[in-house]
Amino acid sequence: MTRLAPQPGERIDRARPLSFTFDGRPVGGYAGDTIVSALLAGGRQVLSRSFKYHRPRGELCGCGQCANSLVTVDGRPGVRGCGEPARDGMAVEHQNAWPSLEHDVMRVADRLGGPLLQVGFYYKTFIRPRRLWPVYEKALRRAAGLGRLPARQDERTWRTEYRRRHCDLLVVGGGLAGLQAAIAAAERGADVVLCDEDVEPGGWALVDGRHAEARALAGRARDLGVEILTRAPALGWFDGLVAVWQGDTLHQVRAPRHVLATGALQQPLVFPGNDLPGVMLSSGARRLAALYAVAPGRRAVVATVDDAGLRDALALHLAGIEVAAVADLRPDAGGGGPAAHLEAAGIPLVRGATVVRAAGRDRVERAVLARALIHI
Repeated sequence: MTRLAPQPGERIDRARPLSFTFDGRPVGGYAGDTIVSALLAGGRQVLSRSFKYHRPRGELCGCGQCANSLVTVDGRPGVRGCGEPARDGMAVEHQNAWPSLEHDVMRVADRLGGPLLQVGFYYKTFIRPRRLWPVYEKALRRAAGLGRLPARQDERTWRTEYRRRHCDLLVVGGGLAGLQAAIAAAERGADVVLCDEDVEPGGWALVDGRHAEARALAGRARDLGVEILTRAPALGWFDGLVAVWQGDTLHQVRAPRHVLATGALQQPLVFPGNDLPGVMLSSGARRLAALYAVAPGRRAVVATVDDAGLRDALALHLAGIEVAAVADLRPDAGGGGPAAHLEAAGIPLVRGATVVRAAGRDRVERAVLARALIHI
């Protein structure tokens, strides 16, 4: 994995390099990078180990929505590295592996597998004799887990602030739809708060080549007095109160009107080997390329069920990544423009097929395609 040439609308600032450590080793990056984008640009593919069987895990979503890149940052465990901005001097450490990510002795749990360590094996194998369960439980807790809290903490280093906010309209989601809703209300004199979990509003438009439009809309919203909360996911609606978490501040927002413009997330396909490092959502691969100028790989196979996947494949090709094949589960592959553009670019399009297996030792090395028996 490596940096691509400058991309239109990229989020990184190449004039502002930064450095942090991962497991004590220096990692270079740029302002605007996430922890994961900097690690991937430096050639690291294994970011964590799975909860129970300690299988290697690579990046999946590229936007802070998956658990594949959980790391400890400056002693704080459970941070999603694909959504955490990189900071100069920060200390990042892996979790759930010993003595290292590359050579984890607990990988033996996956190697044994089979009838010995079936799903839920600890409930059946270690239930008797019951007097030994505390011993078994302690061993199992050490083998599994997603980070450790410090055994001692002499002083409190995290202090949460609470803020109560009343407004006329709360917009959850900062994509084009959310920004336009906020602008329309603000133009009519409403007091509007917009919250979004990303570091800047704009949503998928920032990735899809409409970054100028998205940033112009965000500027217009601010000029109209819309309060935009970034890196601020809404946690839930509680009897009229919406809790919004931003850094060390919990915003308690009350509004008579709410607009939910949260968009949608791709879901991974299910096939053997779909958890190997290098298998990721096409939206995640495209996000890495567009926002952080990181090539998610040198050669890709894209599996899709709709035109969005075809557009992602074409965008990766235009970013300089070789797309070896695109498998579209639909027999007619949409029958429209995206398919024609792919074929015009010389990218093989396999209609009515999908990925049935990914193979490799610690990362994906090949994909097996097959014609589908059932078409959608």
